[in-house]
Amino acid sequence: MKFSAVTTSSRVQKNLGIMRIKTGLTPNISLRFGFCMSLKDPSIPNPDEFNQMGSELSPAVLFGEHEQLYHTLMVNRLDNDKLDVEKYLNTMTRAHINRGVIALQPRINDLSDFYELVKEERND
Repeated sequence: MKFSAVTTSSRVQKNLGIMRIKTGLTPNISLRFGFCMSLKDPSIPNPDEFNQMGSELSPAVLFGEHEQLYHTLMVNRLDNDKLDVEKYLNTMTRAHINRGVIALQPRINDLSDFYELVKEERND
């Protein structure tokens, strides 16, 4: 099974705009980082917490040339959570993306904050 388009929540769309202004990074970079932050969180996000009133992003835009890597990370996470890949791949991908960006945005005041987060992740 492959990724389908992901629609962010309205809150995440707003957060992405704020981070773009503060950092100059395109939303897909922030989305990828947030996605990975959420995957690292051992709790399972609730997809129903996030409306679908934000931007729709294709897998090619969202994950770029690394789509297969992100797909593998997501399948591994679903296996760890004992969720059926066929049933939950796209629903839980959307949930992780939304949760991750919501967690990321308050930590980003400028581009150097991304650098600090990457340093923290390397030390974990």
